[in-house]
Amino acid sequence: MKKQILFPVDFQPSQIHLADYAKLFAHIDKKSFTGFFIRDFVKQAKSKSGNEPDKATIQTSLEEEAKTLNLDMSFIKSQANTNSLVNQSKFADLALINPITHENISQLIKTFPDHFFEEVGCPIFISEDLLNPYEEILVLFDYDQSGLAALKSFLSFFGKQSSHKKVTILTVSPDDAPEIHLEKYLVSYLQKIFNDVGIVPMSNRDLASALVSYASKFNKPVLIMGRAALHLLNDSTLAVKMADHHMSVFYSNN
Repeated sequence: MKKQILFPVDFQPSQIHLADYAKLFAHIDKKSFTGFFIRDFVKQAKSKSGNEPDKATIQTSLEEEAKTLNLDMSFIKSQANTNSLVNQSKFADLALINPITHENISQLIKTFPDHFFEEVGCPIFISEDLLNPYEEILVLFDYDQSGLAALKSFLSFFGKQSSHKKVTILTVSPDDAPEIHLEKYLVSYLQKIFNDVGIVPMSNRDLASALVSYASKFNKPVLIMGRAALHLLNDSTLAVKMADHHMSVFYSNN
């Protein structure tokens, strides 16, 4: 079955190069890319109707590039119901948002449809550089199923290609014996995939801020996490700090 990858074509239209997308997922034999225009799914008041590049021009350019690269690509048609994008995401395997910079990350939530990041039906990968999105891997293990879903999705896309990279599991203190056993199982599970796996305990107090502060010590880390990622994305100060330290985020709500 093909892995379907969604991406917004008008978030940073001048920065989209399908060749980079193709290279990032070159190791995945069966894949398809589905583009969508954010402006088709937001309220009119949120869109910038004045200086937007012509949709037809963007779409034609990307279709021609996809044909040249022999990529399977389609577009989500404009719908009157803004929920249609979220519905489409429930059948996708990943949504890719790139590039994230100091200049645009604070506007990320405001640019997309209302509640998109809370309601999206597939994992989201937010990165600065598609050709080299991360050097080290940080896995937040807060005993929420959504975090495990994000990890499983990340491994299905990048596990084999990242086996040589360092992985650090950031654990929130477990409350009971079952959680302790789950933590031990996770460590054992990841040690079968990665060569270098470490574990660091973290306090649940002010977790989002502590996580970004800790991650800022690493070289281009990717943060794999569940719903806790929403606290980072909704906090403009933390979001900008993430961008300034070249962090990527791979998260799931489900």
